[in-house]
Amino acid sequence: MSDKKSTVIQGEFPFTELRTPTGNYYDNKTQLEQAGFEKAQMWSVVTTTATNGDELFVYGPVHHYVDIIGYIGTAEHHDGNTYYAETVRTAAEAACEDAYFCDTCEA
Repeated sequence: MSDKKSTVIQGEFPFTELRTPTGNYYDNKTQLEQAGFEKAQMWSVVTTTATNGDELFVYGPVHHYVDIIGYIGTAEHHDGNTYYAETVRTAAEAACEDAYFCDTCEA
């Protein structure tokens, strides 16, 4: 891991996700290595909630494992310090959907 400060880019992940032949995420770094990816082509995909309540997928270096969805490869290489934070559901969307599907609200 580098001592450089991390860069977080808000927006869609800009690279094509390369997944397993069945379209699933890779389970771990070893599977990516066996598929022929170099470390700089390996990404972890984690889920998190931003301080404003938005739900995010964060694409970053392969060494992450907390709140992991899975791992992907890309043809492009990364620097090990750049993260892409992609909003998958805004706080407003989450509140609306959660209220709509709330079991106690339907009673």
